[in-house]
Amino acid sequence: MNGRGVIYKQWVMRIIIINVIIFFIQGLTSYYLVQYSYTFNNEVVRSGAPAMTFYFGLTPSLVLTKGFVWQFFTYMFLHGGFFHIFLNMYALLIFGMPIEQFWGSKKFLFYYLFTGTGAGITIFILNMIIGGGASHVPTIGASGAVFGLLLAFGILYPNVQILLFFIIPIKAKYLVIMYGAIELYSLISTGGQGNISHVGHLGGLFFGLVFFLFTRKRGVSFKSKLASARFHKEMKTAVMPQKATEKNNIEFLKNLLEKIKTSGPHTVSDDEIQRLKYIEIMTDDSDDLCDDRDFQRDDEYCMSCNNVEACFIREIKKHLS
Repeated sequence: MNGRGVIYKQWVMRIIIINVIIFFIQGLTSYYLVQYSYTFNNEVVRSGAPAMTFYFGLTPSLVLTKGFVWQFFTYMFLHGGFFHIFLNMYALLIFGMPIEQFWGSKKFLFYYLFTGTGAGITIFILNMIIGGGASHVPTIGASGAVFGLLLAFGILYPNVQILLFFIIPIKAKYLVIMYGAIELYSLISTGGQGNISHVGHLGGLFFGLVFFLFTRKRGVSFKSKLASARFHKEMKTAVMPQKATEKNNIEFLKNLLEKIKTSGPHTVSDDEIQRLKYIEIMTDDSDDLCDDRDFQRDDEYCMSCNNVEACFIREIKKHLS
C-alpha cells in the first residue's frame, strides 16, 4: 500500500494517468465534430475535427485568429490513437522515472511542461513561417515533451546503455544525437508536411537545450541567498564549534562521493542534494583551488586544507554532470 502511494505521488505516473483519462474522454466524444474552413491556394477548404482536437489541439491559425493560446499547453495531453499514446507514455515512463528521481518532482514537472510548451511554440512559429495548409492542421501528442526528456536523460546519464528497438545497445548520448539528426533530416525532406510533427520533436530538444544552458544542473546560485547563508554562518560560530561542523561536512561529502562512484548518481536522495547545496552555499568561493588532478581523498595534506570542502564539492559535481 505504501509502495503504491509513493508511486502515485510521482509526477511521471500522474501525467500518464491524466493522459490516459483524457484519451478515453477523446474516444467518448469523438463523434462531436466541429466543421471549419480555411483558404488554401485561393480555394476554400472545408474540414472537420473532433471537438476536443479543435479546441485543445494545437492549430496555429486558431491561435492567431481566435486567440486559443491555451493550445500551446493542452495539445500535449491529447493523442491520436492507441499506439500514439502507448509509445509516448512508455517513453515518458522509461526516461521520466530516473529523471524525476534525480531532480525531484517539482523540477521534473517544470522541465516537462517547459519543453512540451516550448515544442508547441516551435510548431506555431515554424508552421506559420512555412505557411500553406500546415498552419490549419491540428497537432496533438506529448512527443515534444518526451523528446525533451530524451535530451535530459542523455545529459544526465550519457553512458547508460539503451536497447534501440529492444535489440541494439546504444549509449544514451549517442541516441539523442541520432534522433536529433533523424528528426532534422525528416523535417527538411518533408518540408514540414506529413502526419508526424518533426517540428515538435526538434522543438522539445531545442527547449531542453535552452533549459540546460540557462540553469545549472543542480540549481541556480543566487547572490542574496549566498550572502544570507554566510551571515548565518558567522552568527552560528558563536554558539557552535566550527571545526566540528566542518568535520561532519567533510565526512558527509566523502561518503557521498564514494556512494556516487560505487552506486551511480541516481542513488543520491533529495535530502543529500539539499545538504550538498547548503554546504556549497556555506563554503567560501575558492578561486585558488589546486588542480583537480592533485586532489587525493586519503592524503593528509589535502584533508587538512582549508579548501577541502570546495574540493570535495568540485569532485562530486564532476560525477553528477
